[in-house]
Amino acid sequence: MDSIPFIIKLPSEDEKSDQMGIFQPDSLIGLQQIPVAVLKKNLRSISEEMVKVLDEIKHVGQFKLKEITMQVEISASGGISIIGTASIGGKGAITLKFAE
Repeated sequence: MDSIPFIIKLPSEDEKSDQMGIFQPDSLIGLQQIPVAVLKKNLRSISEEMVKVLDEIKHVGQFKLKEITMQVEISASGGISIIGTASIGGKGAITLKFAE
């Protein structure tokens, strides 16, 4: 399989294709084939960067970080963004869980 179908927000003529927001009331949504190679590259990149950010908090006091959960959203071009708000309730997001 060279691509995976995703339901995404279709960009309007005045928008860039990497904008997110499938849950905005005026969003047009559609099915988009995203190349597997693009998804692999972008998921690897965002995961590696988050590891750098979280590397210094492996231990906090007597507690040890055991799991990280991130929710990401995919744009029409295959871009990956971390969901930074709970207002969408996690619907439609990809959840990545990393554990030791």
